[in-house]
Amino acid sequence: MDGSSPAASTRPWPAWLALALLVAAALAVRVALMPLHAYLPGVAMDERIFMSWMQTIHEHGVLNVLNRTESSYVAYDWVLWALALVYGWAGGSYDQPGQALHLLVKTPSLVGDVLLIIVTWHATSALVRDERQRHRLALTAAAVIAFQPAVLYDGAVWAQTDAMISAAMLAALLLAARGRPGAAWAAWALTILVKPQPVLLLPVLLVLTLHTSGLRGAARGIAAAATVTAVVVGPWMLHGDAHRVTASYGAMMGLTYGRLSASAWNTWWFADRFGHASPADHVAMLPFVTYRALGTLLTLGAGVIAAGYLYARTDLRRALIAGAYMAFALYMLPMSMHERYMLPFLVLLLPVAAVERRWLWLYAPASATLFLNMYVIAPSVSSWSGRWVDAPFVWGAAGLNLTMFCAFTAIIASGARGALPQLQLYLRNSYPASRFGRARARPAAVV
Repeated sequence: MDGSSPAASTRPWPAWLALALLVAAALAVRVALMPLHAYLPGVAMDERIFMSWMQTIHEHGVLNVLNRTESSYVAYDWVLWALALVYGWAGGSYDQPGQALHLLVKTPSLVGDVLLIIVTWHATSALVRDERQRHRLALTAAAVIAFQPAVLYDGAVWAQTDAMISAAMLAALLLAARGRPGAAWAAWALTILVKPQPVLLLPVLLVLTLHTSGLRGAARGIAAAATVTAVVVGPWMLHGDAHRVTASYGAMMGLTYGRLSASAWNTWWFADRFGHASPADHVAMLPFVTYRALGTLLTLGAGVIAAGYLYARTDLRRALIAGAYMAFALYMLPMSMHERYMLPFLVLLLPVAAVERRWLWLYAPASATLFLNMYVIAPSVSSWSGRWVDAPFVWGAAGLNLTMFCAFTAIIASGARGALPQLQLYLRNSYPASRFGRARARPAAVV
């Protein structure tokens, strides 16, 4: 007898081994896709912008990149500095860049994808109480994000940073739920230092931190975020480029391209195509409000609803749903949004959708419309660039996005109603309302 048993032969693989094999398979697919390009209208490519910033860093130093280029991914300049060092040591040329530079520029995106797969596994595991189901559901969610077409295309083909930003946003909520506010806010600060859009996660992260760690924990988190900001941006501040750092963020937030929707199939896509309005124009029914102001007000309203939804019952599950809602709102409500800005929504909602399949009605079609939006705007074949931007099917996809967002808003708003009694009780017991209430309750003096 060989001593084996049926139980031993059917024993599942260790979690770390299954996850490692999944990561290896995901990397293999990405390596196969890396030679492709994503061609924006006019046959432009974002990776060429990264290459030009690398060249400037190589020739003039990383601290001069802000005053010699229009670099807007401030923290990402440190990553490009590291890539420029590697490329310089290898003797690469910027005058005649070849396939080596093309592949090198995409390596940070692959690292971001790996981090995203791992964080998704941990976040999903944290939602599953049944030990027998935890490994299977966590691995399923990790596999979904590993081979998500939009994630694959965004990094391996487009060379973008959305995966690493989404991974940091997901990690921030997971760490805050585990009572680690310093690490949570440090991760969130890294996302803000690359792109300002994740600021919309702030109300969700703040409510979650206050619930799990209190005011002192929130203070530690804010201090950690400030420390990370000082470390990353401090060298440019000391170099005298503080105004350029703020200008780069202002440029990203204020960039309009003269369109209500730059390329996102969102709420404003219809008005953009029908009315040909610009963000600075006044809304017809609201003559004193511009489209940009209306988009900002709607976004702030979405933040209030998301915070109320999480405040009504605060846990990791609700934090992920509220964060996903804010990521969807970022895509749908502000002016001049890009197609890729819905990707964090798919990342934040995935752990919940893997555990609760009733969310697939939202996750599956949104995954399809996002990838379609990305591929239409930046296809992998240069001759297809701009071919389907105004195709009839785009109307259907934009209408589907709007329908899903309205339904999602109704769900979040319904869940936020539970916060109203708690808020009323808090206000009633707070100064000066509490003093007024005690004065009314005090019995009158007997004459």
